[in-house]
Formats: sequence, structure tokens, C-alpha cells
Amino acid sequence: MPIIEVNLGDDYEDAPVPEGEYDLRIQDVKDGRNKKDTADQSMVMIKVDDAEYPNAATIFHYLTYPGESDTEEQVRGKMRNLTRFLKLFNVQYEKKGFNSEDLPGCTARATLTQEEYEGNVTNRLRLPRAE
Repeated sequence: MPIIEVNLGDDYEDAPVPEGEYDLRIQDVKDGRNKKDTADQSMVMIKVDDAEYPNAATIFHYLTYPGESDTEEQVRGKMRNLTRFLKLFNVQYEKKGFNSEDLPGCTARATLTQEEYEGNVTNRLRLPRAE
């Protein structure tokens, strides 16, 4: 095969943004099960909506729903985080639940932190207390 001429000198890797507050947009959502297969969850893919960071890495945020074997404390924690997330992104919900198909396109202004995951620095969404 002949030499394929393409510019491989540029950096095409997405990168985490510095810790701080950003405009965010939910890009996609995948519904499924957690790794232990004990509860349903949604994997939410969030992008930083800021022209200063066009190559910002996607933020993966997991909404884990209460499972049959969860303790009362675990259920309260999961419901607290879910409510905080839905309120932050202004997602319509009712007492009986919400439609995960409503998530893509929703926006929020929120704080991102950095953490190491599997040897790489990633951004993590900080959920504020629900008002």
C-alpha cells in the first residue's frame, strides 16, 4: 500500500476543561443497567457549550435508579442525585418519573471539577443542592 498523506501532526484528542462554571448541553443518553446488573441507569453524555473550548471532552454522568436490593439510605441518595440533576437541567418530570428521551438538548450552567479516572484526567459534574 502506498503512503497515505494526511496531516497527523495536529492534536486531535479531546481534553478536559479547567475546573470552573460552564454552559453545558446534554448531547445524548443511553439507558441500560449498571455494571453489577443490579439496577437500571442512564448514561448521560454532556458537552461544554463554550467556543473557548471547542475540543472539550465529553462528560459522562450516570443516573442510577433505585434497585430492589438498595437500602433506604441508598434509595434516598439516588433519588436526591436524580432530582438535583433534573432540576439543574430543567427536565420536566412528574411524581411518577420522567422520560429519558427528553434529556438530549437540555442545558444548564454548572460547576465542573477534575478527577483522575483510569489514569486520565476527566471532568465531573458537581450537582448543586435542589432548591
